[in-house]
Amino acid sequence: MEQLTYEPLDDMHAIRLFTIWGDPEVIRYTNVRFMCTLGEAEARVRMLKQFDVFVVKKDQQVIGIVGCPSIDREKNEYGLFYQFSKEYWGQGIATAAAGWMIDYMKKTYGEVTLFADVLEKNRASEKILRHLGFQKVTEDKNNKQQDEGLHCYRLTK
Repeated sequence: MEQLTYEPLDDMHAIRLFTIWGDPEVIRYTNVRFMCTLGEAEARVRMLKQFDVFVVKKDQQVIGIVGCPSIDREKNEYGLFYQFSKEYWGQGIATAAAGWMIDYMKKTYGEVTLFADVLEKNRASEKILRHLGFQKVTEDKNNKQQDEGLHCYRLTK
């Protein structure tokens, strides 16, 4: 796999992320509603850049995003998420980026607890999380945001 690079999220990334977040197949597996305007993507970038969130680049092109917004800073609890352009699925990129993010959080904050929510039909993300050492802690079969169950995973590093 070619070298991935990581860059702190910035307003200039909104246009490229708009194309990723605007893809129904990408958004289908997230708890984010479908992005229908560039303005909504810009607002989301403004909100996310206050956290530990990075764009992932390959060959100088933004191909996705990875981050850990805080859940409870006093307890060092954060929520891991990642989203990638569909053409980069199945290449180990999400696993590599999530692993990089875990290492970044440990180096930056010391011992951290990370949580990740996964829709039950998103088998690929569940496989990634288990590979990285996450353990399933809950299953919500009555997830109101989607028509399928939601699994919550936890990792303490």
